[in-house]
Amino acid sequence: MRTLFAACAILSTLAAGRELRAAAPAGGDPVVAPRVARDAQADTGFLDIASDPPATIAIDGNDTGKVTPQPRLELKAGHHKLTLVTLDGAHARTIGFTVEAGQTTKLTIHLAS
Repeated sequence: MRTLFAACAILSTLAAGRELRAAAPAGGDPVVAPRVARDAQADTGFLDIASDPPATIAIDGNDTGKVTPQPRLELKAGHHKLTLVTLDGAHARTIGFTVEAGQTTKLTIHLAS
């Protein structure tokens, strides 16, 4: 029974490894490309945000701790809510925007108008 269990475990490990292997580089060992990393990248996009004047950035109600301008904020693909507040707190604006997987959404917001 132990032998059967060990054989099943080995076959399962070999089958899983075969799914994760990518083409080997010239003269090198096969490269393992984890499926999880590829799936995570497929579900994210980027936000390039700028404002006049500079402002703090909150996304979906969560303060990012960042200030504009901010390139390449990685976000899950889908609809989000952006809130910008000027550093002196005098002006704020909230807008909705959509990030597409693998794409960059660029926003420039004028707050002092």
